[in-house]
Amino acid sequence: MKNDLNVDQIKKLWILDLIIQSGSLKGAAARAKVSPSAISQSLTALEKNVGKSLIIRDRGSIQPTQDALTILEVVRPAFEVFERLSDLGSQPIPQMTWLNFGTYESIAVEILPSLIHRLRERMPQLKLGLRISRTDQLLTMVRKGELCSALVTEVDGLEKFYSVPICEDRLGVYVSKHHPIAQHGWKAVAQFGLGSLAPGKDGLPRYYQKFMRKIDAAKPTVLSESFETLRAATISGAIASVLPTGVAQRTDELLEITPESVDPKLGRHKIFVVSQTNCDKEEADFLAAESKRLLKNRILIS
Repeated sequence: MKNDLNVDQIKKLWILDLIIQSGSLKGAAARAKVSPSAISQSLTALEKNVGKSLIIRDRGSIQPTQDALTILEVVRPAFEVFERLSDLGSQPIPQMTWLNFGTYESIAVEILPSLIHRLRERMPQLKLGLRISRTDQLLTMVRKGELCSALVTEVDGLEKFYSVPICEDRLGVYVSKHHPIAQHGWKAVAQFGLGSLAPGKDGLPRYYQKFMRKIDAAKPTVLSESFETLRAATISGAIASVLPTGVAQRTDELLEITPESVDPKLGRHKIFVVSQTNCDKEEADFLAAESKRLLKNRILIS
């Protein structure tokens, strides 16, 4: 680099790493908690300082150049050290031989790979049990003692449990960026149909119901118990779908078309770790701390 390495340049290198890990400027912005324009400005300044292009943009996707990979090969070990240092003040690991919890699919695919790796490093003998289900069913399993704890979305009745807030998310209507559906804007909902979460035995959560009433869209044409299934159908260009932003922005393939008249706060909801009030709170607190760290690309609760 042209100038001596300083804190500002280290931050720009960290942002470059976030861009490559996230696969998009928007994803990096969410993880860094800044605007996409700030990410773009940081990348431009870094490329100017290095004197070389670091990212290749192609049809909405990005790829690192060989120069970017060479630079990150040098600096990533330092970032890993910083990550370990941040763990020094993190939630202590309780003494346990079995961690048994539940969550819904779109959270599981986001946290489970890293959680397994982390637990294997720190507690190699620990056994992990995971149940995948809807929030109402997970709460029933916790209440009956079939699960020690669960990651669930915001619903009525959580005051009956020991609960720890993890992060926030919000709903939006999304279409594929790379198919003709993207050219229709909000009209895509009428022309291609709308995918939505199927009601559970207790119906849809209150925040979801309010969002659906406000967008005043036609009755959903595709109902699914899985946001991941809806996401896959949306990426294919088949339909528009109501998705949590954290699910939709996992890659840079979807475009939000929610009407501007809809309050951005509408559809916001919290994600909690819950357990029975008479259970070991240390285990729930540990799962909450790990989940908050792994879901840091979402809107964290301060």
